[in-house]
This record gives sequence, structure tokens and C-alpha cells, in this order.
Amino acid sequence: MQKAGKLNILDHFYKHLDESDWLNGVDLYQDGRIHSISTYEGLISGKVKGETTADVRIKIQPPGHCIQWIECTCRKNRSLGVYCEHIAAFVIHIEREKPELFATLDAASPIKPPAVPRRSKITPPTDFLEDGSQQTARGKAKAAQTIIQHLKGNIHSVQLINRGPGLRVKIEIKEGQVTHYDLGVDDAARFLLEHPRLPQASQEVQNLVVSTEESAELASRFFQSGPEKVVGERVIALAIHKKRKFYEKLSTLTEKFAHGNYLRLAPGEPEQEGSFLFVPIKNGEKFVGDEYLFFPDVGYIQHRREVVSSGWKELPLSRTFKDDEAAELAIERYQAYLQVGPIYLDDALKTPASIQAPQLSQIAVLTQGDGWFRLDPRYGLGDSSVSMVQLMKQWGKKQRKYLKAGDTWIKVPDMITQHPWELDEDGEALRVDTLGFLRLKASLGDFDQLVGSKKLLNEIRNQLDFVPESQEPVVHGARINLRQYQENGLKWLWWLYRNSLHGLLADEMGLGKTHQAMALLSAILTEKPNSRFLIICPTTVLDHWLDKMEEFAPELTSIKFHGPKRTTQLSKIEKDHRTVITSYGVMLRDIRHLSKIPWDALILDEAHFVKNNDTATYQAACQLKSRIRVCLTGTPMENHLGELKNLFDFLVPGYLGSDEYFKKNFLTPLESNRSPETTLALQRLIHPFKLRRTKDQVLSDLPEKIEDLRHCSLSDEQIKLYRETLAMKATPLVDQLKNQTSPVPFLHVFATLSLLKQICNHPALVLENADFRKHESGKFGLLKELLEEALGSGLKIVIFSQFVGMIKIIEAYLNDIKVRHVVLTGQTKNRGQVIKDFQNNPEIKIFLGSLLAGGVGIDLTAASVVIHYDRWWNPSKENQATDRVHRIGQNRNVQVLKLQTRGTLEEKIDRMIRAKAALIERFLDRDEEVFKTLSRQDLIELLS
Repeated sequence: MQKAGKLNILDHFYKHLDESDWLNGVDLYQDGRIHSISTYEGLISGKVKGETTADVRIKIQPPGHCIQWIECTCRKNRSLGVYCEHIAAFVIHIEREKPELFATLDAASPIKPPAVPRRSKITPPTDFLEDGSQQTARGKAKAAQTIIQHLKGNIHSVQLINRGPGLRVKIEIKEGQVTHYDLGVDDAARFLLEHPRLPQASQEVQNLVVSTEESAELASRFFQSGPEKVVGERVIALAIHKKRKFYEKLSTLTEKFAHGNYLRLAPGEPEQEGSFLFVPIKNGEKFVGDEYLFFPDVGYIQHRREVVSSGWKELPLSRTFKDDEAAELAIERYQAYLQVGPIYLDDALKTPASIQAPQLSQIAVLTQGDGWFRLDPRYGLGDSSVSMVQLMKQWGKKQRKYLKAGDTWIKVPDMITQHPWELDEDGEALRVDTLGFLRLKASLGDFDQLVGSKKLLNEIRNQLDFVPESQEPVVHGARINLRQYQENGLKWLWWLYRNSLHGLLADEMGLGKTHQAMALLSAILTEKPNSRFLIICPTTVLDHWLDKMEEFAPELTSIKFHGPKRTTQLSKIEKDHRTVITSYGVMLRDIRHLSKIPWDALILDEAHFVKNNDTATYQAACQLKSRIRVCLTGTPMENHLGELKNLFDFLVPGYLGSDEYFKKNFLTPLESNRSPETTLALQRLIHPFKLRRTKDQVLSDLPEKIEDLRHCSLSDEQIKLYRETLAMKATPLVDQLKNQTSPVPFLHVFATLSLLKQICNHPALVLENADFRKHESGKFGLLKELLEEALGSGLKIVIFSQFVGMIKIIEAYLNDIKVRHVVLTGQTKNRGQVIKDFQNNPEIKIFLGSLLAGGVGIDLTAASVVIHYDRWWNPSKENQATDRVHRIGQNRNVQVLKLQTRGTLEEKIDRMIRAKAALIERFLDRDEEVFKTLSRQDLIELLS
């Protein structure tokens, strides 16, 4: 028989022949009935003499890799289209006596099969078992076997080829002419089953045993070769049963192969422990057949083919896993191997290594001094624990993800690998500052798991645990009358200041963050009379801050550092003024000067202006030096938790770890699922540095706020414009969005959506040189009705829109009906006077403003009705604007009306923004700028 991968042309012909035709062909060849062989340009022809003489021709394709067709002049082939005995005899003759004619054929598919398949299947040969009983052979007989079987009376001799597994069967195929067939593993096993105790066989062959009990299988063996090393190898595995004849002979070979007690694992089968023997495939590749395995000096044993997939052969013959690879192999429970076949685990691997991602269980406080703490944090592992110091040392030496502690694999916590921890000089304890201690405490939970002297722990608790009752900042000179919750806020800020910490005051809009910040500065000034403070805020609220400082804290001697002549003020700052108030833009341009001054307190108002750490403004702010940094904002997260991370990186650099660490441990888990454990862990981390109160929590005396959606319909003119825009602009964008390979055209989508929103507002916004009086808008009609009702009740009204063009239309309408009003947009110069006029003049009934310009830094408490003419992409901007009215100082119930056009994208926007708030509300209660976070499907829905 040919070697594996070589051509055996007889087998390919044999499977397309009827059994009787094949055996008749063997007889014709044996009788020497083939003659007149000739070849010409790939055509092989000859004559076969049977009862009649037939001409046989074989056509080989010009490249010589495939037999294109075969034909015979006999009736059977011409009329029925099947291979006949003449073709069988002709092919056997060529293969045995002129094999060079078939030498170039493709071993995998050397022949195109006939159009008509064989008429009958092979009669399976008989298997003889060890006890002499018979059963039908499982495998299909092959050409050589049928020839041998047919001519078994002519067998000359049977010998092992190179001690196995192949057999060489010599047979007198013609009188006086001996030829041979070489049989591989499977054919050899079947031959011996069919010819038991054959006298022509050598003694070596007669001693072989053939077992069909399926006790062997192809598998993978794993054994531990060192403390952190595991070896995996492909093997032949046999369960050892000493009472059976095959294993009686096999027992003499146990010295040559690995054997012992192992645990067998296989998909869908129960675990099995027992005694097994293993032959490495690297030493016995030739011993493996499709159905049988060969053991030298023992014999052939049938194996379980169904438990192994084709992927088993792709596994490495042998591979050593060490360090992290060994740990990950155990973590995955050998899945790469188990999914393609059974695996066997030695005693050291039977019990799964306890792969732990340990949690901090306690912190031993050793000493404290000079603002530093010496600690021995420990990670719990069942009934035992391992020191964080020990893990840090091993991590520092080996830089691995997993370390071995006894028999247990430990995953080095990300908190060790992702934070710049330091050991003390002796390398026996962790050395941390206050910030590091708070980070560890957050991972631990609370102070109950701290161990150490009672006196030392009490001192640390008083220092690191904010308790409002224990903090008493002294404020002299200020005229600030704080509410109780504001006093608590001041005490918290003072606690931060005394401990050289920094914080985020994230009270809801309207709760007096400005007053709490001014009180902190006054307290610092009381303790340190030569203090200097820097306040950075949006340009639009510079005057607001200056007015508040002059009214409530004149001792802070503030100055507005802004405008083209501000350079002349630099010399005055250090001489005459304690507090500098400037804008983010000026801070960026003058950072070289401002960063040279050692400030005692730095206040960032509307701190979401520095939410993006890629901006020059953010990077400039990080250069400012101050004992305490305080961020004030009612919306500290606008897009996602990453913005909260950026704010904390400004306040307490490194506290939340690297961006990669934060994304892996917090951002991804929280965005993909509502993990309560992750939520709690993040809340614990940020809790000491963040204070957030809502009106519902602290202002029981604040009047009620009633929010209401008011719906309207498009006018006929608006419907026509809306449909035309969908057809001409939206539909092509939807087609582009559905193509997952194309980039999302955000700019075009946003422009189209803005156009649709303007159509919902008023047709005059999108028609060139249109007079709004000559066009109808369902929403504008609704606004007129609401204004008539509110004005008739003597109420003051605030109207917000994001479109300046819409503001101009409303302004023109108010002029037409002679209702006094004020307007505030980004172009307004005298913002402060506009606000004062509205607040103090009872004749001015309406405040008309753009959402961005009028949404921050102003008080509009004279009004009691808020109308949002068009919807923003998120509720945060709307709520910011509403809180200009519903805030401290308001003594009337506030009605908030949001106008929405039915059957348009406005309804879809409302549904989306309601769904976006859930994640961030767990931490800081608000979301913003939803548009940029929308998926392709979201955008398609909006445009459809």
C-alpha cells in the first residue's frame, strides 16, 4: 500500500466498481488477458480478452493530474455507462506493471467519477475477535484487500514492514510471478481480522493481537513539569484493563510510555478517573490510522473516532506552558484542547488551581507621620491572605498577570499594576499619602477593616472621614447667610482644604454653589490673611461673579481680569486684590503669567468647560498651582463617565488610575450592564471628593416645579416642507447609514436634523426672505395661545429657543402685540443690565433668550412660567435653563412647558433623551450632548 499522502489509484477505481466486476477484473489480470498497451499524448489504450475482446482507453488531461475519461468498447460500458471488468483489469495491469503512467496523477482526486454509480455495495469482510467470535467489519474494504481476499489461496508470505505498523503481503498474482501489497495501519488490522493465524505469516505477525473494543482514543495529556509549568501533548490514550489479552501484552511496554492515574475530561461525558497509558504522537505518528492504532510488539486496537474533531491534528505535538500561559490555561480549563477531543490531567492538575482575582480584606496601619502612612494591606484568599507588599515585589520582578502563592494562582489586581504605589525604604510596607490612603479605603469599604492601635486609627478616622459636625471653619467679614445644607457644603470644602485635598461641588443648579465657594474663600482668608484666589468661569458670568463678590464678600477684594487692557492689571493683582476673576479663554492665553502665582484656592465655575482632556484649555488649567482646587458644576458629566474621569484627573491626578484602567474596570462594565458591584466601587472612590445635592433633597421650602409636554401639529405648509426634506436629504443619508462600511456622516446628519427641527418651529426659518406673518406654524400658534393665557394671568414668562432666527420671529411678534420684553443671545453686550431689567421692572413681561446664552450664570426668579420652544438633544441643557427660574429666591410655583410637534423627529428625540439618563444618574444625575453618542440605528430612526 502507498504511504500516507501518496496515490493509491486502485482504491479510487475500486469505489466506483460493482464487486463482481472488480473481482472478474482481478481474474482477467491474473490470467494475463491484457496486451497491446500503447500511449500517445495522454491517451493510454490496450486490449482485454475475456469472453470477447474489448478495447479500453484512458484519457489523462494535458497537465497530467487527472484521468479525464475512461471508455471500453464492451456493451456494459457503452450502453450502461458503468465501469466494467475490462476497465478493472486494465487499471490493475497499469498500476502493477506500468505505474509510471499514473505517477503524475493528483493523489487526492485523480479521477473524475463515472456518470453512473456502482450498482451494489461491497459485502463487508468479517472481523474475528479475541475470543474467536465474529462481527461485521466497521471499515470499508479497499482494493488491495479485495485482491488479497480474492486470491487468499495464493498468499506467499506476510511480514511487518520495519517492525510495524504496516504489513507487506506477498501474493502470487500470476503463475510463477509474486507481487506484494503494502497495507497501512487500518488495512493491516482488517487483514489480520480476516486472516487469523495465517500459516504464511511470520511469527512476529502471528504474535500480534487485534482488539476492536474501542478502549483507545486520540487525546491530549497534561502534566505539571514544574511549580509554574504545564506540558500538553497529543497522545494515544488507553485505559488499562489487566484482564484482557491486549493489555496483558501491553503491560510489558509500560516502561517505555507514560502511565499512571489521570482524570479524563471530554465534552458531554462524565469525568472519569483511572489508570491510563499514553503514547506521544511525536513518537508514534505512523501508528495512528483512521480506525486503528498500532502498538509495536502488541498489535492493533480500534479507537473512538467520534470523540475527536479534525482540529485535534492542528494542535501542537507538545507544548510547554509556563508562568502566565500556564495560569490562563487553567483559567480557561484547557478549552482550546477540550473542544477538539478528550484531555487527561495528572494528579497535580486534577483539582482546578484556585485562580483568584482577590479583594482587599484588611489594611494594617503601621505608622503615620509627615503626611505619610506606612501600611500593610492584605488580600483575602479563602481562609488565608497574601500581602499587597508581597504581590508588589513579585510584580516588580516578573511583570506578570498571574503569580503563584502555594498551590494557588493569583491574578495580580489591576489596582497594583495600574497605580504608582511605593514601598518604604526597607521594602516591607506600603508608603502612601492621604490620597493613596483614601483610594485603598475605597477598595476596602470602610474603616472597620483597618487594624492597628486604637489611638492611631481614631486619629486617621478624624482626619480622613468627613464628619460635618466636627468641621468648624471661621468666616469673618462675609455677609453670606448660608442655609443648613450650604453650611455642610462649606464644612466639606474646609475639610478638603485642611487635608490638602480637592473636590467637585456638583450641587444641582440653583442651590447656591457660588455662595458656598465664596464662604470657603472667606474662611481661608480668615486663617491666612495674605491668601490669593483665582476664579475661572465662562465669559458670560464674569459680571455675575463680580456682583456676588461685591455684595456678599467684599473683603475678598475681587477684580475682573478680562479685556484688551488686562495686562496693565497684572501689577495691581498682587498689591490690591485678593481674588482674580477671569474667563477660560483668558486663562488659556495668559497661562504663563497665571501659573507663576501660588494660589491658595482655585475655583473652576461651570467646570464642564474643561471636561475634555485633549483640549488646550484643560491642559492649561492643569498647570495652575493651588493648595485646593474646586470644580463647580451642576452637570459634571455631559457625554459619558470619561468626562467625570477627566475632571478627577484635574482635581486628584492619578486617583482613578490610567484611562485604560478606568475603561476596563468602570466605564466598559457600567456601559454594558448595570453592575451593582462596579457602581458601588466607583461611588466609594469618588465619594470623598464629590458632593452632590438636589433640590428635592435639601429645599423643602422651594415652590413646586410642574413640567408639561404641550403637543401641536404641523400646518399643511410645514407638512409639505417636512416631506420634501425627508425625500431629498434624509433618504440618501439613511441609505449611507445602512452601509456599515461607510463612515457616519455626522455633519450632514446634524444639518438635516436641524433643518427638520426648524421646519417644525416655523416655515419662515427655511424659506428665503419670508415674512413670518404670511406663513402658518402649528407650534407658533400654540405659543400664541400660551402667551395669551399667561399674560392674561399677569405672569412673567421666560422663553428659550436654540435658534436665533426663531428668537427674532418671536421678538417681532411681541413688538406687534406691544408686549414689553428683553432679549439675551450670544451677541448681547449688556447681559447684567438685561437681567436686572427683567427681574426688577414689572412692566417687562417676557425674557426671550437662546438656550446656550441664557442657560447659565443668571437669576430669572421674577418669572414663574418657562417655555422651551424647541427641544435640545438632551434634558441637561433644558434643566440648566429651567433652573434659572426654579432656584433659591423663587417664591411661586414654576410651570415648565415643552413644546413638541406630533409625528416628527421631535417625538423621537424625546424618547431617546429619556432613555439616555439612566447610567449617569447613578453618579451625578445628568446626561448631555446625546447626539454624538447616537448609534447608526438611532440616526436612521430620526431620519426616517
